Amino acid sequence: MRKLVLALLPLLTALACVLPARAAFAKGTSGVGDPQRLEVPGYPDAYYYRPHVKGLRPVLMYLHGRGGNPLEDCRKWARVGTQFGWVVCPQGPEDTGDGTRAWNNSVPAGKQIMDATLHALRDKYKGKVQLRGNVLIGFSEGAFIAMQVGLHDPVTWNRWLILAANDQYWWGDTDALLKQNRRQYKRVYLFTGENDEVAENTVRVGEELKKERIPVKVRIAPGIGHEIPGDRMVTNYRRPLLWLVSAK
Repeated sequence: MRKLVLALLPLLTALACVLPARAAFAKGTSGVGDPQRLEVPGYPDAYYYRPHVKGLRPVLMYLHGRGGNPLEDCRKWARVGTQFGWVVCPQGPEDTGDGTRAWNNSVPAGKQIMDATLHALRDKYKGKVQLRGNVLIGFSEGAFIAMQVGLHDPVTWNRWLILAANDQYWWGDTDALLKQNRRQYKRVYLFTGENDEVAENTVRVGEELKKERIPVKVRIAPGIGHEIPGDRMVTNYRRPLLWLVSAK
């Protein structure tokens, strides 16, 4: 028996080293799973995650970029957003293949999809979904839609997280609307990588908002390009979202 134990000792030692490492890896892996699908009458299904907190919660609506994958994008945002509210990801009207979508630079179509998505979620979950004072998140082409819709609908969307904001996305009656609604825009966070070609445009958007005394923070993130890596979602976006949802 002693010989058998001695013979097995190297194998047992190896297992003792391997098993804790595997357990530690499993514990450190925070998979969010697949999003749920939301039927939106007349429009493509949206994807969403329920919040981790109970009661009436805000909606954090993410508008993907051109050629973005709403399902995959929603999974990324769930890692950081579900601690604050509903993470909801509508799909742009154009199917660009392999699960990717685009908005066709159409603000009217984008707003119709956003409104229909929000009300479909409210119809499904009733009093658990806020219809006012929600957070609008837009990236790239989605930033264009978000900046236009948020500008014209500050009741529904009065907190914005705009990724790769561009002052060229605003024109016409922008100055008048910012002045008229400045008390309704609660907080705006602009986040752009320093290597993104629109970084200077983002700074100018911040200056426009500051001119009207609208609470705004501008971050030009060092070492980052147009898109944030998925594994840096929590690091980069938790504080901005916390700042947005905590506005009174």
